[in-house]
This record gives sequence, C-alpha cells and structure tokens, in this order.
Amino acid sequence: MLNDSYVGATPEQLAHPMVAELLAIHNHFRTELAAMLRLTQDLLAGRQPLDGPQTRARVQALIRASYQYTYMLHAHHGIETAQLFPALAAQGLETEVVARLNREHDAIGVLVDQFSADLRDLSDAQPGVLDTDLQRLAQALTDHLAFEETHICPVLAKMTGWLR
Repeated sequence: MLNDSYVGATPEQLAHPMVAELLAIHNHFRTELAAMLRLTQDLLAGRQPLDGPQTRARVQALIRASYQYTYMLHAHHGIETAQLFPALAAQGLETEVVARLNREHDAIGVLVDQFSADLRDLSDAQPGVLDTDLQRLAQALTDHLAFEETHICPVLAKMTGWLR
C-alpha cells in the first residue's frame, strides 16, 4: 500500500521538497490505513466477540487509531480544499481535476465518518460491516491519493512556496 512515488514522477519532481512533503503525508495515511486494516482483519480472524475481554485492548487501539485518523484526514483534506487546490489552480491545475478532487474529499469524508460511527458502539457493530466499511474507505482513499499525486505533484513541483 506504500507509494514513494506516483505514476509519471520524474526524479526532479520527487526531489522537490514540497512534493516530498506531500508524498510523506500521503504515505503516512497509507501506512496508518494499512495498520487499521491489519488490526481489523486480526480481530475478525480471532472469532471472538468484539467486546470480549480478550480483544478489548486491541479494539480500544483500533478506536483510538480510527479517531486520530479521522481527525487528521479531515484536517488534511480541508487544508487541501481550502488552500492548496486554489493555489495550484492559480498555477494551472485543471478545473476539472480540482472539482474531482473536492468531490472525492467529500465522498472519503463520508466513508471515514461511517467507519468511525461503526466503532462508536461496538455492542451493535457487525464485524462484516466494520470490515466492509474500512475496505471501502481503503479503496477510495488509495485511488484518490494516486489520482491526486499524479495530477497535483507536477504542478506543485513548479511552486516555490506552499501558498501564494
């Protein structure tokens, strides 16, 4: 799930500090998402109730990770939508790309919130639903990050500062 570069990346683009920073942030999201997927799969493979005493610590770790992830991903997307995308649009990023990225941010926000809601009351949580919601989030986010990097990193690599 990790991706140190993006499709079509040039060595010059990857060496640009702003591109490297964005990729590091995105790779952090990928790494944390992969950890949540593994933890969820481990919990489901245990064949124990999610609220059973043997799994409580692991479930609590997943809940904490989910809440932190939700907060960070919403904040990251909010900054991109409000500040980064307009700056990149001013540098030539296509309007259609910006519109798609913003739509994807909205859709991913719904998926993140659904997964977090699944974890709020584990006594009512259905393990299959929990896994399905996380899998849908993982697929949407993975696809979004790949599209975003491919389209914004070449423009970002031409900039000298984050915001203008």
